[in-house]
Amino acid sequence: MKDNFIKGSIITLMLLLFLISAVSVVSADDNADEDLSVLTLSKGGITIQYPSTWGVAEPTSNYSIMAISKIDSIDALGVGQVNINIEKKELDGEFYSSVNQSYKSMQKDPSFQLISSGSVSVGGMDALEYIYTSSQGAGEKEHKAIWFEKGGQAYVIMYSAPIDQFEDNLYVFDFVLSEIQIT
Repeated sequence: MKDNFIKGSIITLMLLLFLISAVSVVSADDNADEDLSVLTLSKGGITIQYPSTWGVAEPTSNYSIMAISKIDSIDALGVGQVNINIEKKELDGEFYSSVNQSYKSMQKDPSFQLISSGSVSVGGMDALEYIYTSSQGAGEKEHKAIWFEKGGQAYVIMYSAPIDQFEDNLYVFDFVLSEIQIT
């Protein structure tokens, strides 16, 4: 009988520890959701919203209006390895020809590999989408660029990340794209 009592006590203790750890995990998840908020950034006629796990970063192009990066990917120079960069350029000729020509030129570079391209719609606007990889300096990255035209200007919203992090963070790019406002 004493053995049954000890076995029962051990089983009860194990169940109690399991329940306490399960409640702790749920509680930690709830707090993580509470700490996550949506931030807004406006610059150069563009307004975006993004999660608070991302922050303003140094742009990587002379045409950049703004750049945001996953906070834990920002290096000492303020450049993020997982980033979204928004650029605006004057159009040199017709929009579709100009954008397509840029990517045709890039295909001559052996570090560039086009995965897909085509037409998409962003907020009711016709746009071009390019998905490609590149290998320069910091290793191989995957990129997704959405190009559209507004007011005689070409805009590109580009998401870049190391290949092993690309899919895990793509939802942030999709969110930013769904909420973007251009005036």
